[in-house]
Amino acid sequence: MAAKSVTLKQVTKAYAGLGTKQPSNAVSDVNLVIEEGQFATLLGPSGCGKTTTLRMIAGFEDITSGEILFGEQPVNEIPPNKRDCTMVFQSYALFPHLNVWDNVAYGLKIKKFDQAVIREKVSRVLEIMNLNEYKERMPSQMSGGQQQRVALARALVMEPSVLLFDEPLSNLDAKLRIVMRDEIRRIQRTLGITAVYVTHDQSEAMYMSDVVIVMNKGRIEQIGTPQEIYQRPKTKFVADFIGSANFVEGKVVRVVEDRLEIDTPMGIMVAANHAEVTAGQQVALVIRPESAVVLKTANNNAVITKSVFMGQTQEYEIDFGGKMFQVTQHNPVAGSVFSTGEHVTLEFPEHSIQVVPA
Repeated sequence: MAAKSVTLKQVTKAYAGLGTKQPSNAVSDVNLVIEEGQFATLLGPSGCGKTTTLRMIAGFEDITSGEILFGEQPVNEIPPNKRDCTMVFQSYALFPHLNVWDNVAYGLKIKKFDQAVIREKVSRVLEIMNLNEYKERMPSQMSGGQQQRVALARALVMEPSVLLFDEPLSNLDAKLRIVMRDEIRRIQRTLGITAVYVTHDQSEAMYMSDVVIVMNKGRIEQIGTPQEIYQRPKTKFVADFIGSANFVEGKVVRVVEDRLEIDTPMGIMVAANHAEVTAGQQVALVIRPESAVVLKTANNNAVITKSVFMGQTQEYEIDFGGKMFQVTQHNPVAGSVFSTGEHVTLEFPEHSIQVVPA
């Protein structure tokens, strides 16, 4: 398999309006480069355009304007069955009347590969997917996880340059999802194939991806590694969608080298300057629950309104200056655990506060 990059240049998908309504854009002016061998995830809420984008890459949806390339080759005019990619669907889409071997071999037979080549390719992919012992089974005799592996094997046997996933794990239970996301990532890394994955599950995206593309209302909000998306969100939407966050509105009063001083309802707060903001600008401070520090001092400034033990963590709700903060304390047995009603001090280390435009 020779992996190819995937490039989208100003890609837009508009749907005709009904009656007097104007056409509406499902995807607007998307520019994106997914490098060879990368695992890229399109992430966002329902209706954000991620599945439409994936279907345009696959050729199942025509684009209204723009250009899509695999490597250096434009593919706008190439039909889905001629593009060098395959799709793994949410519904598995296995043929119920064919056994595992014949399901996996189906695409090769349609393309009229020699029988000896089909045997070699199918045997190899069944070995990779640990499916040899199931090759005579019918889909109805297999679990959801096994069927998903067959669907993945059927895609891989075609040796595509680009592998597309449309929420492939959404029909599986929570424990099996974890097993299958490991399996998909292992196979993708082993083969070095370019993968484009669609999900609305942020933990899945963070776990599996080299790069995450966060979409909102048909546009890309941010592209980055999982760490960049979580630790350096560029917009309030990204900060709110990825993980949990407390938001404090404020106004920048001073910019001093790599520090920002921000006037908030809780007084002046200091943040490391990772954002392109200027004095006088209205901003939102993003404070992750695990970033806040709870302790006892002589000048306690907050009150615990809820304290819940969750095993690995202690979850607090804390009233600080009339605003409620969600705070997570990891490994609570190693430190002090505070009870509902206790007066405490709530601190926010400046390096852990992110600043985004309000």
